[in-house]
This record gives sequence, structure tokens and C-alpha cells, in this order.
Amino acid sequence: MVGLIGISHQTALLEIREQLVITKEEITGLYEYLNRQCDVEGIMALSTCNRTELYFEANSARIENASQFVIDVTNAYIAYFKKDINVKKYLYTHVGLDCARHLFRVATGLDSLILGEYQIVSQLKEAFSWVDNTAMVGAELTRMVHKAFEAGKQVRTKTSLNKGAVSVSSAAVELAGNKLNGFPNIKALTVGAGETGTIVALNLSKKGCVHNWISNRTLGKAEQLADRVQGVAFAFDSYVDQLVAVDMVTFTTGSSRVLLTKEILGVVMQKRQQKPLMVLDLCSPRNVDPAVAELENVCLYDLDHLEEVVKANFEKRKGKLEEAEEIIEEVLAEFDDWLNVRRMSSAISSIASTFKDVNSNEAQNYKKVKDDDYASQKITEYGEHLSAKFTRMIIKQMKSVTNEGRDTEKVKLLEEFFNFSS
Repeated sequence: MVGLIGISHQTALLEIREQLVITKEEITGLYEYLNRQCDVEGIMALSTCNRTELYFEANSARIENASQFVIDVTNAYIAYFKKDINVKKYLYTHVGLDCARHLFRVATGLDSLILGEYQIVSQLKEAFSWVDNTAMVGAELTRMVHKAFEAGKQVRTKTSLNKGAVSVSSAAVELAGNKLNGFPNIKALTVGAGETGTIVALNLSKKGCVHNWISNRTLGKAEQLADRVQGVAFAFDSYVDQLVAVDMVTFTTGSSRVLLTKEILGVVMQKRQQKPLMVLDLCSPRNVDPAVAELENVCLYDLDHLEEVVKANFEKRKGKLEEAEEIIEEVLAEFDDWLNVRRMSSAISSIASTFKDVNSNEAQNYKKVKDDDYASQKITEYGEHLSAKFTRMIIKQMKSVTNEGRDTEKVKLLEEFFNFSS
């Protein structure tokens, strides 16, 4: 069984979402804890600026009540991070095909803050890379993720949903451009040169920003991005000094702590002689203390402030939703077929094993009575022939009775019926 526990821009504000971010460094400890507490056999954590989702996998045969199992995993997840139990009211859960459908919608950009955004694909790939080829992920979760990539690729190639689509990063630049009346004379500093920072800097350049400054913990990476946008790179420990001269600053780092406080910016604003400054914080957890908005001539925008761009983007693309949804359902049906075959595999194995064991035991008993190697060999061969024939007949009937494995209760019953060794 696959399932998920999530929180997103649709269920909670940023100040709540940022409390549940899961980092790469926390994955192993979380998996080991959930494995001990709930017998979870695999996990994947997707944490982006607008969502944190914990996908998990468990053995259905060991779960008596799926709803209670999800509650148990949710409680363990909250307990591991020592969060208040009241955070549960912001969470959503899905299991089985509903879980897969949700992931496919995420991978195609249908569930994103910015409809059709493409940045989520690389974020999902990174999330899966944290657990891929480890004991922390199983066959069902792995298959579901690969089908999600497939759904995303089909939507991108077969529909125009993603054509001209914006990411959160480019949406933030669009918002800034609306507020600043363009960028030709604007000095812009981007703090962080990862994927988000890169998209910000490239979009600024595309929209005419000629004073494009980059600051990053690794100076070489800042210099590479600065070369791409004909900008200037600065050492990370000097970004506060650069705030004195710029008109806008965008924070895009993966830091888990606040990088710009009200006190620090207050001193900067005095040096700027209160010249207006736009601050964009595209991080979760936030890099900028919300209290900086209290400073005179400071305009702070975080992820929850992109509503006007989001609405315009949705109106432009909502006509493409139905086509994308159809593709998702097609890929979902393929995943369901794979699950059904997988459900029956254990029962089929039990049937084949039972007939094989019966034939082997009876052949051994015959050898004890009749010391005739030739006759024993022929009896063994004939027994194997009958075993294979009866196995095929029963498997064919089993597929019919269980609706190709879709009736899980009947699959379990047949598996127990043929498990004579227990």
C-alpha cells in the first residue's frame, strides 16, 4: 500500500508550512523511526517552497485497517519532529490510487500554486534521489514515482498546459516588475544561485535588468550565474553590504535559519537614507524575518503574496486542464494494472509452490515403496505435468474471480487457501 501525508499552500499559510519542511539530512532518521513505530517499508519526502509531502509504503497484508494505519503514521511523523498535535488540522492524506493520482497531479503541475509550473519536476527528481537505490524505498513507491514522471512528460509533450508557464521564481519576478514598473534602471540582488535563484536571475535579465547581482555561499557558482546574465558576483558574507545599493533583493537559499532580521535591515535602511527597498523571500523556511515589513520604505513579499500572478496564470491555462486530467487517468490505469498483477503474484506463487510440494512429497513416498528409478522418474515427470496444468487452470479461474486482481479480499482469501504450509 502506498500513501501520503501532506501540507501545502492549499491547506496552510507559509508560517505553518515551514514548520514541517523535511530535509535530506532528516530522511534516514525519519525512515528508521517510522519503520520501528509503524512498520513502514519505504518513504519519500517532497519539500518545496509551497508543499511538504511524505509518501510512504507498507505491506497491505499486515494492515487490518488502512484508515487507522494512516492515523498512526501521521501521529508518528508529528511526534518525530516534536510538533504540536494541532498541526494535524492542516494536513491531508491519501492512500492507494488516490495517493498516486495526487502525485501525478503534482508532477504535471496541476496541483501547483502556479498552474502548469515546470520547476516541480526537478524537485521531485531530487526528492526521489534521496532514497533511490537504498533500503528506504520499495517497489510500489518506486513504480509510482516513475509513472509520475511519465505522466508529467506526456502532459508537457501532448498538451500546451506548460507552454509559456511560469514557475514560482518567474512569478515573483513578474510581481516585482508590476510593482517597480519594469527593471531597466533597477539594481537587483539575488541571494542564492541554486535552481530557484538561477530562474530569478535569468528572468530578471530577460525582462531588461542590466544590474543583476548574485551572491552565493560558493562564490564560483555565483560567478557562473553572473556570467550567464552579464551580472556581478559577490561573496555570500557581503550580501548585507550590497543591500545599501540595490533596489530589490530576492532570497532563494536553502538555509533553515533567518538571514535577514529587522535589526540588520534597520541599520541598512539608515545607510540607504530610507530609499525604498523591495524584499522577495521565496524560501520555506523563510530567510527573511516577517518583522522587516514593519520598517519604513520596505516592501516584503513572500510565497503567500503571489496571488495576483497566480490568478492571471490560472485564467490563461484553465482550458487545458481537462486534457491533462485525461492523460493522468490513463497513466493511473496503467499503474493500477501493475498493482493488480503484483497483488496476485503472491497468490500465484503460493498455488505453484503448493502443487510442486505435493508432487515432490508423493514422488518421494513412491520411491520408498518401489525401488524403480525409471518408474520414479516417469511418475515425477507426469506429476510435474499435472501440477503445471492444474496451476494454469486455477490461475486462469483466479484472475476471473478476482477481476484481474482488483478484488483484494478474494486475492487474500485465495492466497490463504493455497498456503497449506502455514
